[in-house]
Amino acid sequence: MVDSIVFDTNVLISAALLPRSASAQALVRAVGLFELCFSASTWTELQQVIARPKFARYLSDQAQHQFLQRVISVSRFVTTQSVVKDCSDAIDNQFLELALDVQARFVVSGDQHLLTLHPWRGIAICRPAEFLRLSA
Repeated sequence: MVDSIVFDTNVLISAALLPRSASAQALVRAVGLFELCFSASTWTELQQVIARPKFARYLSDQAQHQFLQRVISVSRFVTTQSVVKDCSDAIDNQFLELALDVQARFVVSGDQHLLTLHPWRGIAICRPAEFLRLSA
């Protein structure tokens, strides 16, 4: 059985915008080694954030669509059951709920609210560069 992994939206956006970044490299590595997981809420957040007008100058509608299609093609979608209130930024609890339900090995994030919880319930929460080191 392949281990699961959860990526925070900020890392995925960075990967889309900067194809040579640690975030993009981490996403490529994760897809090769883990099962990338999304819940309805984490996927919706990614779709909404990538479509923000501030990103339009960097990613055309077509590039946004292609990125989302590539991600969805290598992902598993999960209906989360857990309710978590451990993160000081309530919106980030959706990533913890997903990670808990899929028994993820990692949550990859650049969000300080999540990073300060590392390790959380036996799940590593780390930045993309740290994930690259840990998964080498």
